[in-house]
Amino acid sequence: MDSYEITANAKLNLFLRVRGILPNGYHSLYSVMQEIDLADTLTVNIYPERKNGFDIKCIGRNDIDPEKNLCRKARDRFFSSLRKKASTDPSVPNAKLWKKGNFPNIEIVLTKVIPSESGMGGGSSDAAATLMVLQEHFGNPFTDEELNQLAVNVGADVPFFLYGGTCLCESVGEEIRQLESLSGIPLLIVKPSKGVSTPECFHAIDSKPLPEFDEKRYEEYMDVLSSADKEPLDRFLEGKDLLTNDLEMPSVESVPEIAEAIDALISTGAKFSRMTGSGSAVFAMYDDYFARDSAYEKIKADPKFAGFDVFVSKTI
Repeated sequence: MDSYEITANAKLNLFLRVRGILPNGYHSLYSVMQEIDLADTLTVNIYPERKNGFDIKCIGRNDIDPEKNLCRKARDRFFSSLRKKASTDPSVPNAKLWKKGNFPNIEIVLTKVIPSESGMGGGSSDAAATLMVLQEHFGNPFTDEELNQLAVNVGADVPFFLYGGTCLCESVGEEIRQLESLSGIPLLIVKPSKGVSTPECFHAIDSKPLPEFDEKRYEEYMDVLSSADKEPLDRFLEGKDLLTNDLEMPSVESVPEIAEAIDALISTGAKFSRMTGSGSAVFAMYDDYFARDSAYEKIKADPKFAGFDVFVSKTI
């Protein structure tokens, strides 16, 4: 048996714009994604002596159907792509074996911290971690470009987690531009007990005209983010009027507690607060850790937020 342990960090959409629907039916997005230190942990055990099995065990959260877990989809897509590549490229390590579909048994023990239906990419991060383990174990059979394409076929957010840090993600999510790091910003995250269904959220926004998108201004802002002249939070807030999330309004209609959480976080002295992804988690940025920790105590003591998940975190 070969065993691997890997951390799968969550992400935030620092802003998210929807630019339309692509010919393949997916939405075209424009978003800066940011890796944070809140994370799941995976132990991946690979048993060469057993063939073609898969088992996943989740610890910590019980709201994930093992049959729908994106780690399973990542494993299936990886093996399918490896079998196809091994059939045409004899330079792939152990090509003769893989083209016959004789793959080892995979067992994953997943310790969940990132909540589901939060817009924090927990399932996508777990899937990316699975792909990275398999890529290493099987001798790096795929190029970076091939692995990126494999990842987007697992889920729209999965390619970002192959990069991490601070990235501009476009199209479905596979067009990625790495930006100057925004690491070290203190964060407070509030996740209402009710989640938001991503498909339902996108369906709701499709029924309304898309908000205006000023491409030139966003490109100028990307240049600001890519400079290292100022502290990360100051650079980020240079484009404060651009930092909208087009999915926030339909998500608030479904979960009004999202708006209540944003208002409460702003009242604690946060410099910025926004919903991430399709929600329902809300994040807030602070000048320093003392201000963040004081805000944490206020939110935890507020009976309005009983039953909510509240996390202290930071950008990485």
